[in-house]
Amino acid sequence: MSATMPPLRSTAASEDQETLLNVALTEQSFLSPVNRKWVAWAAAVACRDPSVVALVTARLGVLAENEQHELLFAVSRMSVTNPYFISRGLVDLAAGGTLDALSLRPFADIKVANEIAYHHACVAVSMVNAGHACFRSHCYSLKQLGETDQAIDQTLRITAALMAARQVAFNQTIF
Repeated sequence: MSATMPPLRSTAASEDQETLLNVALTEQSFLSPVNRKWVAWAAAVACRDPSVVALVTARLGVLAENEQHELLFAVSRMSVTNPYFISRGLVDLAAGGTLDALSLRPFADIKVANEIAYHHACVAVSMVNAGHACFRSHCYSLKQLGETDQAIDQTLRITAALMAARQVAFNQTIF
């Protein structure tokens, strides 16, 4: 991330997206503050845009080292599972199609301390990557862990707002 990167400019065209981000990050509490931070960071990393990362850093600060480590598990695992299961959905094959086929360690072996935050992060990354199978699976996991529909929806709105910020950043390079 460049230290000289210009901040996102607020414009009339981006006002609604900024309002959504502000409401979803600060005015609603269906997600705990920790889980909101994980979602925003997961979405920002998945967006692969330094201006979105800078926006999240400015709004929420950096993650603690242990949180970074665990968040990277979510992002890294989704970088494998999202494209794999997207592709699997397009063709019938009599082989593979499981997490075992991807040689991923079992979830219990990666020892994530905040399982709820992890699944919210996976939802955010899967939303950015359009990984529908993983998206559904992690939403189901969140519901099994007792998360409310409102909390999951807040994850979706934070992610959508940061995806919109990525578009605003791109627009500002053009116009």
